[in-house]
Amino acid sequence: AGNNKKLESVTVKEKTIEGLPIEVKWLLTDINVGYTINYTILNNGSIKVEASIDMTDKNLPEMPRFGMRLQLPKSMENINFYGRGPWENYADRNTSSFLNIYNQKLKDQFVTNYIRPQENGYKTDVRWVEFTKNNGEGIKFIGLQPFCFSALPYLTEDLDPGMTKKNQHPSDLNEKNFISVHIDLKQRGVGGDNSWGAFPHDIYLLKNKKYTYSYIIEVIKK
Repeated sequence: AGNNKKLESVTVKEKTIEGLPIEVKWLLTDINVGYTINYTILNNGSIKVEASIDMTDKNLPEMPRFGMRLQLPKSMENINFYGRGPWENYADRNTSSFLNIYNQKLKDQFVTNYIRPQENGYKTDVRWVEFTKNNGEGIKFIGLQPFCFSALPYLTEDLDPGMTKKNQHPSDLNEKNFISVHIDLKQRGVGGDNSWGAFPHDIYLLKNKKYTYSYIIEVIKK
């Protein structure tokens, strides 16, 4: 839905005690739905991001995930986070992953033991995540509610290129020269209670008409 979005407006608002608010309104043209991102440039130089979508009165299929993605330099290979870990976990597959502070590397994120590349390496119930270079410089994402993230040297499109699946294997993937990071409110569950094929339970599906979440981006200085 985000591939063909149309920019409708950018509004710089009056400065507040918190900082400078900027509202960006998009139209997701494929589904004719409005999508709003409110940025606030905080007084300390950090950026607060709030993303909202309203699908009221729209007859749409269930949303697989609600979030944003970005690219970071591959040199930010040190990944520290406070959330569920240390292994990958999903909304309906996370009871064996406990809340803690984990110190990992980019190379630890991609799960290589799937026969076919697919969505993997996800972390749920995250409070914050840091990406740093070896000299300690980097960037930190702080959730204003628990969020989920993944960080891989591949795009989602590389892992799942479409209905044909291309009959590919992990050895067929070529690493990007950046880190593809997802910062999500949530993603649908894995499902498969019958060994495979069963839909996720309703509580692990994104069926609401409105979603909003927020996080803060901070610079980590040496």
